[in-house]
Amino acid sequence: MIASCSPTEYKVDREIIIDAPADVVFEQVNTMEKREAWSPWEAMDPNMTKEYTGPGTGVGAKYIWSGNDSVGTGNLEILESTPNEYIKSKLVFTEPWTSESTIEWSFEETESGTLARWTVTGELPGYLFWMGQEDMDENMGPDFERGLAQLKTVSETIAGESQQDWDADVVEVEPHEYFYITDEVSFDDMDDSFFGDRYGKLVDYLGKDAQNMTMQPFAVYHKWDEENRMAEVSVAMACESDKTGNEEIKKGLTHEGKALKCLYYGPYEEMEDVHNFMHAHIGSMNMEMVGSPWEVYVTDPATEPDPTKWLTEVYYPVAPKEEQAM
Repeated sequence: MIASCSPTEYKVDREIIIDAPADVVFEQVNTMEKREAWSPWEAMDPNMTKEYTGPGTGVGAKYIWSGNDSVGTGNLEILESTPNEYIKSKLVFTEPWTSESTIEWSFEETESGTLARWTVTGELPGYLFWMGQEDMDENMGPDFERGLAQLKTVSETIAGESQQDWDADVVEVEPHEYFYITDEVSFDDMDDSFFGDRYGKLVDYLGKDAQNMTMQPFAVYHKWDEENRMAEVSVAMACESDKTGNEEIKKGLTHEGKALKCLYYGPYEEMEDVHNFMHAHIGSMNMEMVGSPWEVYVTDPATEPDPTKWLTEVYYPVAPKEEQAM
């Protein structure tokens, strides 16, 4: 008779404001192994076994665990992932009972910070007929609140560390004629040889005109796909030349107008934090991007062996949000 009872539907959700950019908060949830730093259940069984399968971050990332009665046995898999906005996952328990539920996260940047909302919906099996919506909210709510508080601490710490040494100002930039090569490339292949090969082709094509550079070598980042670890990037040189380009090398004009500019000193492979800072700064200024960001490589690594002294100018083309609404 008990087994014939209808399943009980439930929904539990909590939210919190986090003083950190949405991309920083999103990364802590979208990357399975980062859960250890904020999940309220990790400390309930220090000896539980864990396994991570799939890509580790984004769609297909899966976390499998087995532990004591407090954490049970089950798995969590990301089904949908919209960068910095939304994550949907499937949560499956096999012990102490069998159940399946949907976990959803949403992230929204506000004037006060990132609003992170954590929601679970599901059905309890019929033999747990005695539990209702209020019971589930009472049982799970405090865990959600504790997890969100820990997520806030982790995210704000990361954001603080990444922003403490930087400043950014809105500047007016003039257009420059430039020559460029555009590729879609994986993050793993975007190394020194990738850039060196393309700058070499540009210099060979320009010949003597390469001496007429109007700014240091730079790169424009049109797409940055964290989930698939792919980028679309143009390796570029601004140069005065009558040449018009060819099948591989194109000619164009750089951005004209307002841009948010930040000076970064350090190795190129550690620039992720400065880009997180720029995104957060744009939001705090009530502005938005109106084009592809670019990096100007002021220091030549061939003449300065110390990576901590390499200067890179980072630019994000911006405009006030109200202008874009007109």
